[in-house]
Amino acid sequence: MAPQQQPDNKKVEEPYFWARDWEFGDSHFNTHQFIETATQRAPKELGCAFAASLLVSPLVSIIDKSIVQAGQGGLMKAMAAQTREMMFQPKTFFGGLSFRLTFVVYFGTYAVANLAELMLDVSKVEDDVERKTYKVSSASLANVSLLMWRDSVFAREFGGGKAKPSTPLRTLGLFGVRDTATMYSTFYLAPKAADFLIKEHGVERNTAELSMALAIPMVTQILTAPCHIHAMDYYNNPTATTAQRIAALKNEFGSVSFARSLRILPAFGIGSFSNNKFREFFIRQKDEEKLLGRRVTAFIETHVTRKSTN
Repeated sequence: MAPQQQPDNKKVEEPYFWARDWEFGDSHFNTHQFIETATQRAPKELGCAFAASLLVSPLVSIIDKSIVQAGQGGLMKAMAAQTREMMFQPKTFFGGLSFRLTFVVYFGTYAVANLAELMLDVSKVEDDVERKTYKVSSASLANVSLLMWRDSVFAREFGGGKAKPSTPLRTLGLFGVRDTATMYSTFYLAPKAADFLIKEHGVERNTAELSMALAIPMVTQILTAPCHIHAMDYYNNPTATTAQRIAALKNEFGSVSFARSLRILPAFGIGSFSNNKFREFFIRQKDEEKLLGRRVTAFIETHVTRKSTN
Protein backbone atom coordinates (compact mmCIF):
# COMPACT_ATOMS: atom_id res chain seq x y z
CA MET A 1 0.00 0.00 0.00
CA ALA A 2 1.46 3.36 -1.03
CA PRO A 3 2.30 5.76 1.80
CA GLN A 4 -0.34 8.41 2.31
CA GLN A 5 0.79 11.77 0.96
CA GLN A 6 0.99 14.47 3.60
CA PRO A 7 -0.88 17.71 2.81
CA ASP A 8 1.31 20.68 1.98
CA ASN A 9 0.60 23.29 4.65
CA LYS A 10 2.92 25.89 3.19
CA LYS A 11 1.17 29.18 2.53
CA VAL A 12 1.10 29.88 -1.20
CA GLU A 13 2.46 33.30 -2.02
CA GLU A 14 -0.10 35.40 -3.82
CA PRO A 15 0.81 37.06 -7.12
CA TYR A 16 1.39 40.78 -7.17
CA PHE A 17 -1.66 42.94 -7.86
CA TRP A 18 -0.96 46.54 -8.87
CA ALA A 19 -4.25 47.70 -7.34
CA ARG A 20 -2.92 46.99 -3.84
CA ASP A 21 -0.51 49.90 -4.14
CA TRP A 22 -3.58 52.15 -3.97
CA GLU A 23 -5.16 50.41 -0.99
CA PHE A 24 -4.37 51.94 2.38
CA GLY A 25 -5.78 48.87 4.13
CA ASP A 26 -3.57 46.33 2.36
CA SER A 27 -2.92 43.66 4.96
CA HIS A 28 -1.17 40.87 3.04
CA PHE A 29 1.86 39.73 5.00
CA ASN A 30 3.92 39.00 1.88
CA THR A 31 3.34 42.35 0.15
CA HIS A 32 6.92 43.58 0.63
CA GLN A 33 8.87 41.07 2.74
CA PHE A 34 11.22 43.67 4.19
CA ILE A 35 14.50 42.34 5.56
CA GLU A 36 15.91 45.32 7.49
CA THR A 37 16.06 45.28 11.29
CA ALA A 38 13.47 47.23 13.27
CA THR A 39 15.97 49.94 14.25
CA GLN A 40 17.03 50.40 10.62
CA ARG A 41 13.51 50.29 9.28
CA ALA A 42 11.61 52.48 11.79
CA PRO A 43 13.19 55.82 10.70
CA LYS A 44 12.52 54.94 7.07
CA GLU A 45 8.90 54.09 7.86
CA LEU A 46 8.52 57.54 9.45
CA GLY A 47 10.29 59.15 6.50
CA CYS A 48 7.92 57.48 4.04
CA ALA A 49 4.93 58.66 6.08
CA PHE A 50 6.38 62.17 6.09
CA ALA A 51 6.90 62.21 2.30
CA ALA A 52 3.44 60.76 1.54
CA SER A 53 1.78 63.30 3.82
CA LEU A 54 3.71 66.10 2.17
CA LEU A 55 2.30 65.03 -1.20
CA VAL A 56 -1.32 64.60 -0.17
CA SER A 57 -1.77 67.42 2.36
CA PRO A 58 -1.88 70.43 -0.03
CA LEU A 59 -4.89 69.17 -1.98
CA VAL A 60 -6.74 67.83 1.05
CA SER A 61 -6.05 71.08 2.90
CA ILE A 62 -7.53 73.12 0.04
CA ILE A 63 -10.66 70.96 -0.16
CA ASP A 64 -11.31 70.70 3.58
CA LYS A 65 -10.76 74.37 4.33
CA SER A 66 -12.98 75.28 1.38
CA ILE A 67 -15.77 73.05 2.73
CA VAL A 68 -15.67 74.92 6.03
CA GLN A 69 -15.64 78.29 4.25
CA ALA A 70 -18.28 77.37 1.64
CA GLY A 71 -21.04 79.17 3.51
CA GLN A 72 -19.13 82.44 3.28
CA GLY A 73 -19.15 82.75 -0.51
CA GLY A 74 -19.40 79.37 -2.18
CA LEU A 75 -17.29 76.22 -2.40
CA MET A 76 -15.67 76.85 -5.79
CA LYS A 77 -14.77 80.42 -4.88
CA ALA A 78 -13.10 79.22 -1.69
CA MET A 79 -11.20 76.47 -3.55
CA ALA A 80 -10.04 78.91 -6.19
CA ALA A 81 -8.76 81.33 -3.54
CA GLN A 82 -6.86 78.51 -1.76
CA THR A 83 -5.36 77.28 -5.02
CA ARG A 84 -4.17 80.76 -5.99
CA GLU A 85 -2.56 81.16 -2.59
CA MET A 86 -0.72 77.85 -2.97
CA MET A 87 0.56 78.77 -6.44
CA PHE A 88 1.43 82.46 -5.97
CA GLN A 89 2.00 82.70 -2.21
CA PRO A 90 3.50 79.31 -1.33
CA LYS A 91 5.19 80.60 1.82
CA THR A 92 1.86 81.79 3.19
CA PHE A 93 0.03 78.61 2.13
CA PHE A 94 2.54 76.05 3.40
CA GLY A 95 3.14 78.01 6.58
CA GLY A 96 -0.57 78.42 7.20
CA LEU A 97 -2.60 76.68 9.86
CA SER A 98 -4.74 74.72 7.38
CA PHE A 99 -1.81 73.00 5.69
CA ARG A 100 0.12 72.38 8.90
CA LEU A 101 -2.81 70.73 10.68
CA THR A 102 -3.70 68.60 7.65
CA PHE A 103 -0.07 67.49 7.38
CA VAL A 104 -0.13 66.40 11.03
CA VAL A 105 -3.30 64.36 10.41
CA TYR A 106 -1.90 62.37 7.50
CA PHE A 107 1.62 62.06 8.83
CA GLY A 108 0.15 60.64 12.03
CA THR A 109 -2.12 58.27 10.11
CA TYR A 110 0.55 56.90 7.76
CA ALA A 111 3.17 56.74 10.52
CA VAL A 112 0.89 54.68 12.76
CA ALA A 113 -0.02 52.37 9.84
CA ASN A 114 3.65 51.88 8.85
CA LEU A 115 4.86 51.31 12.41
CA ALA A 116 1.97 48.90 13.04
CA GLU A 117 3.08 46.86 10.03
CA LEU A 118 6.66 46.97 11.30
CA MET A 119 5.59 45.60 14.69
CA LEU A 120 3.52 42.88 13.01
CA ASP A 121 6.58 41.85 10.99
CA VAL A 122 8.79 41.87 14.08
CA SER A 123 6.21 39.72 15.86
CA LYS A 124 6.08 37.42 12.80
CA VAL A 125 2.31 37.72 12.45
CA GLU A 126 1.46 36.23 9.04
CA ASP A 127 -2.30 35.73 9.24
CA ASP A 128 -3.92 38.28 6.92
CA VAL A 129 -7.06 38.72 9.03
CA GLU A 130 -5.07 39.31 12.22
CA ARG A 131 -2.73 41.74 10.47
CA LYS A 132 -5.63 43.68 9.01
CA THR A 133 -7.36 43.88 12.39
CA TYR A 134 -4.33 45.37 14.13
CA LYS A 135 -3.22 47.65 11.29
CA VAL A 136 -6.65 49.02 10.42
CA SER A 137 -7.69 49.48 14.05
CA SER A 138 -4.57 51.44 14.96
CA ALA A 139 -4.56 53.57 11.79
CA SER A 140 -8.30 54.24 12.03
CA LEU A 141 -8.03 55.34 15.65
CA ALA A 142 -5.21 57.71 14.74
CA ASN A 143 -7.01 59.10 11.69
CA VAL A 144 -10.41 59.61 13.32
CA SER A 145 -8.94 61.19 16.45
CA LEU A 146 -6.65 63.54 14.53
CA LEU A 147 -9.40 64.58 12.12
CA MET A 148 -11.81 65.32 14.99
CA TRP A 149 -9.16 67.53 16.58
CA ARG A 150 -8.23 69.23 13.31
CA ASP A 151 -11.80 69.90 12.24
CA SER A 152 -12.67 71.38 15.62
CA VAL A 153 -9.82 73.85 15.03
CA PHE A 154 -11.03 74.46 11.47
CA ALA A 155 -14.53 75.24 12.77
CA ARG A 156 -13.11 77.75 15.23
CA GLU A 157 -10.64 79.41 12.87
CA PHE A 158 -12.37 79.26 9.47
CA GLY A 159 -16.07 78.72 10.19
CA GLY A 160 -17.03 82.37 10.04
CA GLY A 161 -19.07 82.25 13.22
CA LYS A 162 -18.19 83.53 16.64
CA ALA A 163 -15.27 81.54 18.03
CA LYS A 164 -16.08 79.43 21.10
CA PRO A 165 -13.79 78.49 23.97
CA SER A 166 -14.45 74.80 23.32
CA THR A 167 -16.02 72.67 20.61
CA PRO A 168 -19.51 71.31 21.49
CA LEU A 169 -19.65 67.57 22.13
CA ARG A 170 -22.36 67.24 19.47
CA THR A 171 -20.02 68.69 16.86
CA LEU A 172 -17.14 66.43 17.90
CA GLY A 173 -19.42 63.41 17.98
CA LEU A 174 -20.73 64.07 14.48
CA PHE A 175 -17.17 64.48 13.19
CA GLY A 176 -16.37 61.12 14.79
CA VAL A 177 -19.40 59.41 13.19
CA ARG A 178 -18.48 60.88 9.81
CA ASP A 179 -14.86 59.71 9.90
CA THR A 180 -15.60 56.31 11.45
CA ALA A 181 -18.05 55.62 8.63
CA THR A 182 -15.38 56.58 6.10
CA MET A 183 -12.79 54.24 7.62
CA TYR A 184 -15.30 51.38 7.93
CA SER A 185 -16.37 51.73 4.31
CA THR A 186 -12.74 51.92 3.16
CA PHE A 187 -11.39 48.91 5.02
CA TYR A 188 -14.39 46.59 5.36
CA LEU A 189 -17.20 47.43 2.93
CA ALA A 190 -14.95 48.09 -0.08
CA PRO A 191 -13.11 44.72 0.13
CA LYS A 192 -16.43 42.88 0.59
CA ALA A 193 -17.89 44.66 -2.43
CA ALA A 194 -14.79 43.78 -4.47
CA ASP A 195 -15.06 40.10 -3.47
CA PHE A 196 -18.74 40.12 -4.47
CA LEU A 197 -17.91 41.52 -7.92
CA ILE A 198 -15.14 38.96 -8.40
CA LYS A 199 -17.10 35.89 -7.26
CA GLU A 200 -20.60 36.72 -8.45
CA HIS A 201 -19.96 38.73 -11.61
CA GLY A 202 -16.50 37.60 -12.74
CA VAL A 203 -14.98 41.09 -12.61
CA GLU A 204 -11.18 41.11 -12.98
CA ARG A 205 -9.59 41.29 -9.54
CA ASN A 206 -7.47 44.42 -10.05
CA THR A 207 -10.42 46.33 -11.48
CA ALA A 208 -12.76 45.24 -8.70
CA GLU A 209 -10.32 46.09 -5.89
CA LEU A 210 -9.32 49.51 -7.17
CA SER A 211 -12.81 50.62 -8.23
CA MET A 212 -14.41 49.62 -4.93
CA ALA A 213 -11.52 51.09 -2.89
CA LEU A 214 -12.46 54.49 -4.34
CA ALA A 215 -16.19 54.18 -5.12
CA ILE A 216 -17.45 52.87 -1.76
CA PRO A 217 -15.78 55.60 0.36
CA MET A 218 -16.99 58.24 -2.10
CA VAL A 219 -20.59 57.05 -1.78
CA THR A 220 -20.16 57.08 1.99
CA GLN A 221 -19.33 60.80 1.84
CA ILE A 222 -22.75 61.45 0.32
CA LEU A 223 -24.42 59.54 3.14
CA THR A 224 -22.40 61.27 5.88
CA ALA A 225 -22.53 64.80 4.42
CA PRO A 226 -25.51 65.65 6.70
CA CYS A 227 -23.32 64.78 9.73
CA HIS A 228 -20.69 67.28 8.63
CA ILE A 229 -23.22 69.98 7.75
CA HIS A 230 -25.07 69.67 11.05
CA ALA A 231 -21.80 69.57 13.01
CA MET A 232 -20.68 72.88 11.51
CA ASP A 233 -24.17 74.40 11.67
CA TYR A 234 -24.53 73.52 15.34
CA TYR A 235 -21.11 74.99 16.08
CA ASN A 236 -21.89 78.27 14.30
CA ASN A 237 -25.60 78.50 15.17
CA PRO A 238 -26.32 76.55 18.38
CA THR A 239 -29.76 78.16 18.86
CA ALA A 240 -31.08 77.65 15.30
CA THR A 241 -34.58 76.22 14.85
CA THR A 242 -35.38 72.88 13.22
CA ALA A 243 -36.54 74.68 10.08
CA GLN A 244 -33.23 76.54 9.90
CA ARG A 245 -31.32 73.27 10.35
CA ILE A 246 -33.22 71.67 7.47
CA ALA A 247 -32.64 74.74 5.29
CA ALA A 248 -28.90 74.55 5.98
CA LEU A 249 -28.85 70.87 4.98
CA LYS A 250 -30.66 71.61 1.72
CA ASN A 251 -28.43 74.56 0.87
CA GLU A 252 -25.09 72.86 1.55
CA PHE A 253 -25.73 69.18 0.80
CA GLY A 254 -24.72 69.28 -2.87
CA SER A 255 -21.45 71.17 -2.44
CA VAL A 256 -20.38 69.37 0.74
CA SER A 257 -21.09 65.86 -0.57
CA PHE A 258 -19.27 66.68 -3.83
CA ALA A 259 -16.20 68.13 -2.09
CA ARG A 260 -15.97 65.37 0.51
CA SER A 261 -16.24 62.74 -2.24
CA LEU A 262 -13.52 64.54 -4.18
CA ARG A 263 -11.11 64.43 -1.23
CA ILE A 264 -11.20 60.61 -1.18
CA LEU A 265 -8.91 60.43 -4.23
CA PRO A 266 -5.96 62.25 -2.63
CA ALA A 267 -6.60 61.04 0.92
CA PHE A 268 -7.04 57.32 0.19
CA GLY A 269 -5.65 57.12 -3.35
CA ILE A 270 -2.61 59.31 -3.92
CA GLY A 271 -1.53 59.20 -0.28
CA SER A 272 -1.82 55.43 0.05
CA PHE A 273 -0.13 54.82 -3.28
CA SER A 274 2.80 57.13 -2.54
CA ASN A 275 3.24 55.74 0.99
CA ASN A 276 3.39 52.18 -0.37
CA LYS A 277 5.76 53.16 -3.17
CA PHE A 278 8.13 55.12 -0.92
CA ARG A 279 8.37 52.08 1.35
CA GLU A 280 9.04 49.85 -1.64
CA PHE A 281 11.72 52.21 -2.97
CA PHE A 282 13.69 52.85 0.21
CA ILE A 283 13.30 49.87 2.58
CA ARG A 284 15.34 46.79 1.74
CA GLN A 285 13.34 43.68 0.88
CA LYS A 286 13.94 40.25 -0.62
CA ASP A 287 13.36 41.56 -4.14
CA GLU A 288 15.99 44.30 -4.12
CA GLU A 289 15.32 45.11 -7.76
CA LYS A 290 12.38 47.18 -6.49
CA LEU A 291 14.66 49.58 -4.61
CA LEU A 292 14.94 53.03 -6.14
CA GLY A 293 18.73 52.83 -6.37
CA ARG A 294 18.56 49.58 -8.33
CA ARG A 295 15.89 50.99 -10.64
CA VAL A 296 17.94 54.11 -11.37
CA THR A 297 21.05 51.99 -12.05
CA ALA A 298 19.08 49.70 -14.37
CA PHE A 299 17.60 52.70 -16.19
CA ILE A 300 21.05 54.24 -16.73
CA GLU A 301 22.48 50.95 -17.97
CA THR A 302 19.56 50.41 -20.33
CA HIS A 303 18.97 53.88 -21.72
CA VAL A 304 22.22 55.79 -21.28
CA THR A 305 25.13 53.34 -21.39
CA ARG A 306 23.79 51.39 -24.36
CA LYS A 307 23.14 54.55 -26.37
CA SER A 308 26.66 55.84 -25.75
CA THR A 309 28.20 52.54 -26.85
CA ASN A 310 26.14 52.33 -30.07
